[in-house]
Amino acid sequence: MGKLILGAAFILAGALMMTVAGVAKGQGGSRPAAAIVRTFAIVLAVIGGGFVLGSMIVVIGAGQVGVRHAFGHVDQQPLLSGIRLVTPWSYVERFSTREEQYPEADAAEQIAALSSEQMGMTVDVALRWQINPQDAPAIFKEIGAESQIHAAVRNAIRNGVRDGMVQFTINDIGQRNRIASVMEAEVDTALVTRPRAGEGTFRIATVTAFFLRDLQPPPQVVQAINNKIAQEQQIQTERHRVEVARLQAEQQRVLNQTLTPEALTKQYLEVLHDMRQSNNLVVMVPTEGGMPLLDLGALRRNLQPR
Repeated sequence: MGKLILGAAFILAGALMMTVAGVAKGQGGSRPAAAIVRTFAIVLAVIGGGFVLGSMIVVIGAGQVGVRHAFGHVDQQPLLSGIRLVTPWSYVERFSTREEQYPEADAAEQIAALSSEQMGMTVDVALRWQINPQDAPAIFKEIGAESQIHAAVRNAIRNGVRDGMVQFTINDIGQRNRIASVMEAEVDTALVTRPRAGEGTFRIATVTAFFLRDLQPPPQVVQAINNKIAQEQQIQTERHRVEVARLQAEQQRVLNQTLTPEALTKQYLEVLHDMRQSNNLVVMVPTEGGMPLLDLGALRRNLQPR
């Protein structure tokens, strides 16, 4: 609008100068002076025309969409990327059509939510969202500028996360993928709004990626879970000790049943049989009075004739 007013002012000034030059020439004024005034008038008119033409040309950058509005009327046809011609008295609002991130940068937002048992949870999510260029006129008409769109998206995210968390119990916190899918669906639903005029629903934005980064129950629940895990580990340890003692007792019982005097005598004879080719010259001789050692080497030396 500023370029249009400035251009109109230049054209009007040029027209006035042309009128003055014509009047001066008709009254017998100096022709060179009139020609100079006419030249200046033409230059002003050309400059003014350039401003008017510039006010009609709008450049929409890559990754943007424009919405034209004037005198309270919003054009329902969005202006896509490129050079566009608009009426010179129109304003053009620009919106980003690129993916936006929530939360912005590397910040984290802890969202307070309730489980189905009404137990407080702390949820940390991140997602990417994007607006549809074709919905830009409705979004501008019903919501406003880009900062207001961001505020509406944040509210939808918080509402969707809470609506998703309340569908699960405290015992379901291990099902992270399922919880994330439900939350994503709830957020996507919350991004659909209905205008007050009743012209049908439209989508503020679309969720393109959803990440459940952290899900924390209350501290007392975390402590109770840790205590339960410690107790279960202790029970498993005691069960292992009992099982080891049982196996040892079973082995001893089997050993007592199998080691009969006949079996021991058989094994002893087998050992003596194997010692025929052995260098071991010490033999244990079990008797009723004990188990003396018999040194065959010393016995041989004593039996040799001298």
